[in-house]
Amino acid sequence: MSILAYAPEVLHIFAEYSCAVIEFVSIVIIICGVGSALVRGAALRLSGRRAAKNEWIHLRLSLEETLMLGLQFLMAADIIGTISNPDLQGVAVLAVIVLLRVILSFTLSREVAEMDRREREINERAAETEKR
Repeated sequence: MSILAYAPEVLHIFAEYSCAVIEFVSIVIIICGVGSALVRGAALRLSGRRAAKNEWIHLRLSLEETLMLGLQFLMAADIIGTISNPDLQGVAVLAVIVLLRVILSFTLSREVAEMDRREREINERAAETEKR
């Protein structure tokens, strides 16, 4: 019997283990991101000073970036899983993950643009104040 006869089985097993590892990595990324956001948020809240709105926005953006990275890994695992074992449920899960990632990307890009606009306004005000 040829060694190539076992290739589909080996590939399927490799895909299953790869999916498990990649899903584990995505879970670790998401947990670390949420934990970091909770710690930073608690530090901002307990610092005794009034946190600037930009600090909270930076915190939220950081969390969204981490979630997007975790979803990227989850999407990769689901793509591998769907290719190695195609079924309707796998495709549906992949579609939901892609949709979540698109929504997060849209939100993140909008908030980054808003932060850039605010920082430009602050810099312009500072420049006007210096001119006076």
